[in-house]
Amino acid sequence: MAIDKEKLDKITEFMSNGEFSESILLINQILEEYPNNIILMLDLAYSYANLSRYDKAIELYSKIIELAPENSSGYTGLGFIYRKQGKNEAAIKEFTKGILYAPDNAIAHFEKAEASFELDQYEEALKSYYKALQFSGAETEAETLHRIAQVNLGLKNYDKAIKIGNDVLSRDPGYISVNNIIATAYYLKEDWKNAVLYFEKYLKVIPEDESANNLLYEIKEKLKENQ
Repeated sequence: MAIDKEKLDKITEFMSNGEFSESILLINQILEEYPNNIILMLDLAYSYANLSRYDKAIELYSKIIELAPENSSGYTGLGFIYRKQGKNEAAIKEFTKGILYAPDNAIAHFEKAEASFELDQYEEALKSYYKALQFSGAETEAETLHRIAQVNLGLKNYDKAIKIGNDVLSRDPGYISVNNIIATAYYLKEDWKNAVLYFEKYLKVIPEDESANNLLYEIKEKLKENQ
């Protein structure tokens, strides 16, 4: 006997609206009749994770992996939890396992890249970001390219960071934060005039960034000295 479609639709509605306590109640009711249903268990784990009930989410994802070891979602789910907990090395291991079973999972590649970046593993991060770019849709290109520009900044590839940053702006002129990356790259190249130009574009929209304000002040002082 199939699960009532109206109940499944209600779960989807709850989760879409961020009503995770409600989705948990309904999923647990259905699981009493349909135990070990992987799709329901994934929804339940996701709901627990969104309520920061990480122990319950980890328990469920671990059980999913035990029941369906070739289902990449269990590993990817665990990776997300570990990322939220700041356990980036553990997250990378889980995302790597998930990618093994779903090589075209752009989100897993992106999150693996994020974890690598936070560990200053720039080369690994770059590989994963490019994999994410390969498999993602156009709607996420600007975000991924932004990260790639950021990694190149960390690798001291300043010209490349500037080039990719400008590519992001050509795709999405409203992606203001990338101006900060371009400005910082110019600053590190000691190209003061271009650094000022991009810091001012960035701070016009995000004036509260103290670090950017301090760098802009420093550059303007240098320009005064050179006059």
